[in-house]
Amino acid sequence: MANIFLVLNDNRTEVIHLSSRFVKSPQITSIAAGESTVTSVHYLRDLGVIFDRHLTMTRHINNICRGATFALNRIGRLRKYWDQVTTDKLVQAFVMSRLDNCNSLLYGLPEKDIAKLQRIQNMAARLITLTKKRDHITSILRDHLHWLPIQRRIAFKILLLIHKSLQGSAPTYISDLLTRYIPPRGLRAGNVRPTSNLVPVRARAQTYGARSFVVAAPMLWNATPFNIRASQSTELFKKLLKTFLFKVTYEGLDFAT
Repeated sequence: MANIFLVLNDNRTEVIHLSSRFVKSPQITSIAAGESTVTSVHYLRDLGVIFDRHLTMTRHINNICRGATFALNRIGRLRKYWDQVTTDKLVQAFVMSRLDNCNSLLYGLPEKDIAKLQRIQNMAARLITLTKKRDHITSILRDHLHWLPIQRRIAFKILLLIHKSLQGSAPTYISDLLTRYIPPRGLRAGNVRPTSNLVPVRARAQTYGARSFVVAAPMLWNATPFNIRASQSTELFKKLLKTFLFKVTYEGLDFAT
C-alpha cells in the first residue's frame, strides 16, 4: 500500500468472512494487511448497507424499519398542519428513500423479511392519505398514490440496472456479468436484436445462488416484454416498466420474480 501512497487506518478498517449458514466451515478470525492485523466482525456497514456473515440482511432490514418508523412518527406529529402534497414529499425524502436505497440487494429474501418493509410502506401510505387502519391498503397504493409494493420496487431497480448496463451507462463490473443471447447460425441472422434475451445462468444453490445478480438478472429481463426491453431512452424504459409492473401487481399479469 505504501507504493501507491495509501495507509491503512486500523480504527476504521473492518473485514467480514461471508459463508453459508448451511455449511459449517472454519471462520477467519483475522487477516494481515501490511503491518496491521484486522479482526473479523459479524456485521459490517458499507455504503449504508449492513451485511452479516450469512447475508440474511436481517439487521439491515431492521435498521431500515427502525429509521423509517422514527421518521414516520416525527412526520405524524405535524401531519395535521400539512396538506397531502407536502406530506408526500416528506415521506418520499425520509421514508421511501430508505426503502429504495440499495434494495436490489434484498432480492430473493424470504417473504417474512420483505413483509417488514411492506408494513412500513403501508404505514407511510396511510399517513399521507389519512387512511384508517381498517381500510384496505391495496386501493390506496394503486388508486391514490400509484405506488408499487416493495417486491416490485426491488424488481424495478434490478431491471433498471440491467437496462443501463446494456446501454453502456453502468459500471463495467456490472455489465460484464451479463451475456447477450445470440441465436445459432441456423436461425435468421436478421432476427438477432441487441436488446433480446440474456443468457440464463442456473443457480447451484437456491438460498444464495438464486439471489445473485448473474442469476436473477437474466430471469427478470427475459420475462419482461420485448417492447420495454427495446426502449433506448431510460425515461421511456422506466415509464413502460412501471406500467407493466403495475399491471402485474394489480391486474394479475404473469411475471417471474
